[in-house]
Amino acid sequence: MIPSRSTLFIHACLTLLVGLFTAALPAPAAAALQDTIEFYHAGLDHYFVTANSDEINKLDTGFFAGWQRTGLSFKVADATTVAPLLSPVCRFYGLPSAGLDSHFYSASPAECDAVKQKFPDAWQFESDDVFKVGLPDPLTGQCAGGTIPIYRAWNNRIDSNHRYTTSASVQQSMIAKGYIAEGYGPPSMPVAMCSPVVDPGARPTCSLTSTNGFPVVNSTITLNATCTGNPTSYTWTGCSSFTSACSASSATAGTVTYSVVATNPNGSSVPASIDIAWQAPPPPEPPPFCTLSLTEQTNPAVVGDLVTIYAFCSGNPTSFNWSGCITSSNVCRLRGNATGSTVVSVAGVNSGGTGNTASVTVNWVASPPPPVGMCNQFPSALYSEVGAQSTTVYSTFVADPPAFAWNGAWALRFSVPGTATNGQGGSLAAAEFNGPPTFREVTVSTVACDFRATDPTGANGPIGRAFGNSATLPFLIGPGSGTRLSSGGTYYFNVRNYAPGTGITCTSAQQRCDALASFQLPH
Repeated sequence: MIPSRSTLFIHACLTLLVGLFTAALPAPAAAALQDTIEFYHAGLDHYFVTANSDEINKLDTGFFAGWQRTGLSFKVADATTVAPLLSPVCRFYGLPSAGLDSHFYSASPAECDAVKQKFPDAWQFESDDVFKVGLPDPLTGQCAGGTIPIYRAWNNRIDSNHRYTTSASVQQSMIAKGYIAEGYGPPSMPVAMCSPVVDPGARPTCSLTSTNGFPVVNSTITLNATCTGNPTSYTWTGCSSFTSACSASSATAGTVTYSVVATNPNGSSVPASIDIAWQAPPPPEPPPFCTLSLTEQTNPAVVGDLVTIYAFCSGNPTSFNWSGCITSSNVCRLRGNATGSTVVSVAGVNSGGTGNTASVTVNWVASPPPPVGMCNQFPSALYSEVGAQSTTVYSTFVADPPAFAWNGAWALRFSVPGTATNGQGGSLAAAEFNGPPTFREVTVSTVACDFRATDPTGANGPIGRAFGNSATLPFLIGPGSGTRLSSGGTYYFNVRNYAPGTGITCTSAQQRCDALASFQLPH
């Protein structure tokens, strides 16, 4: 009667029928509770639960040989209980003639009916109501007040067997052994049924939770009363509501105690309380602090060429006030129409106000100047002025070709803040942006586009070098080994699409391989 054997096909069909469960039911209104006892057969490695006293006696006395109590049980309502808020549990016996010898329980009337209709030759219907339990919320798997989860796990073997338990740790241990969890809610811990654990004839008992225990004054929170005993009314203190949920607010800071009394036909609960610590509004966020970087095709820029000015700001600006450029974002694109200097400035704005004014000067010339440093070794070069602040610069904002060309170089001039002291560190990094991953070589040097052999002195080559799809070059301030920069010194962070032994890593068909360059500078 008790051992189980099944096919994976039939179990898969039963599992699909779990989706037919009816909506979640609240806690019972009146029921007589009894224990469902779990047994285990070591030879079969099978579990079985029953609330039937005759079956329990026969299992205990060896009438069904090989079965021992596990020591675990859970509460159910007696099948004779008149409790419309509980769901009857059906039971099926897998017929040996179909290769089965197992029992299957379900609290879903829809699932019970479907098994009857789909598997009459395999699963013998035994009862529509062996006992009664609750059903979880079909979306969240949450059980109603006064009930706790019953978990169901299938052994995922040809000798199909289920285990039913209210212990989350037992369920987790079964999953760890390869069992498959079944039911509603999170896939990692779904709930199949709900065990009634509180005497439904008792007065309610309640607990309170809040959507926020430390709200800011003048905001609104929701207090939720979770009560056993199926209350019919609620009386709140501190906020106004006639249901289990109450919205609360406060115009002043400090701790406020809220409480609720729930009532059912048996009487009223003891007041349940919760303390909410209302907080003064936080100080306004500081205004943005912005720095500007200038990126251009030549240095200085030629009249008619496109330059981009990028505002790197703290404080999450909601708007930008530009002078010398028409744009509403943090990127300014500008073409010169005459030789001379153009000053462009920006100030970021957030709820804390308007921040600093950051400025940069663009010098326009009539004809292309000679390449800077060693940039004449490349078909083209892109130049950026970074300044002495930590920032990030993007080559992609220069839309005109060649920009950061597939076979070109990108030279970014920056300064170490004069406040940096010996031993402080920072880093320079280049990574793909707006394109496929590209292997790159980066150097730091006093010379633009300097990719000669490394010379720690900086006299005849770059001071430091790094390679990679995300190439990071850390440095320290002051004398010593490794990549060393000087406080107040000006350097170039040089980037090219290149790998040792491979050569150029960006194809001519792509035309350009854009990147971002990140500067973390000490102060």
